[in-house]
Amino acid sequence: MITEIVERVVRSSRYRDVDRSLLSRLAAEELPRARNPEDAVKRVKRRLHQVVGAFRGAPQRNAIEEAWNGDLTGSAFRAACIDALRGHASTRERIPHLESFYAGIWARTGVPARICDVGCGLNPLALPWMGIGDATYLATDVDQRPLQAVSAFFDLVGQLNEVRTADVVAEPPSDEADVALLLKLVTTLDRQDPEAATRILQTIRARHAVVSFATRSMGGRGDGRDRIYRSRMERLVAEARHVSAVAEASVPSELVFVLTLDG
Repeated sequence: MITEIVERVVRSSRYRDVDRSLLSRLAAEELPRARNPEDAVKRVKRRLHQVVGAFRGAPQRNAIEEAWNGDLTGSAFRAACIDALRGHASTRERIPHLESFYAGIWARTGVPARICDVGCGLNPLALPWMGIGDATYLATDVDQRPLQAVSAFFDLVGQLNEVRTADVVAEPPSDEADVALLLKLVTTLDRQDPEAATRILQTIRARHAVVSFATRSMGGRGDGRDRIYRSRMERLVAEARHVSAVAEASVPSELVFVLTLDG
C-alpha cells in the first residue's frame, strides 16, 4: 500500500522529483492516520508542501550559462545568479545581505575547505559571494529539482562538488566538513520530527555548524519570531550536547548562529 501511495503522489508533476525515501517515509507515517488511500495521498501531499512545496523555484539556467565568462565576480554573472536566487523563497530573503552574510560566518569559522550544505535548495548559487576558492561543496536536498540546477551550476564554474538527494530526517548526514550549513532548515525539520535537527548535529562530522532562522514569515509577519527562535536555538544546543561555543552572525532578515562542535 505504501508503494501505491507513493506512485499516486508522484503522478503530480509538482512532486515527481522528490526523493523517494522521503515519500515512502511520509506515506508510512500518514497511512495509519488516513481514512482511506485517497485521504493518505492528500495527507502526504500536505506534508510535502510543508517540506518542499512552499520553497520551490525554477532557476533560469540558460541565463546563468550565457552570463558565465569565467569570472565569479562578473557583474552580468552575478545578476543572473541573483535572478535565480529570487526563485526560491529561502534565498530570496537573503539577497540584500549576501556579502555580509558569508563574511560574518567565515569571520567566526575561517574560510572552509569543505562545506556541507544540508537541505541546500538553491543556496549554492550564492557561490559568487562566498569567497571559498577551490573548496569542495557538498550539497544535499530531498528535491531533485534544485539539485539538478545546483549540479549544472557547479559543473559550469568548475567548483569541486558532491551533490545528492537525501532524506536527512531518516538518515542524518555523517559527512566530514569544516562547516555544515543548516540554513532555515530547523523549522522545516521540526514539522516532520522535533528531534531531527538534534540528530543531524550529533551525527555530522563538522568543526562548525551554522544554524539560521528567518526573522519573518513568507507572508512578511514577524510574530515574535526572534524570541521564539532564540529559545529554539538554546534547546537545540542543550540537546546536541557537544557544542562548545555559540557565536551570532545575524543579518537583518535572518538570525544566524555559528556553533563550534566538539569531536
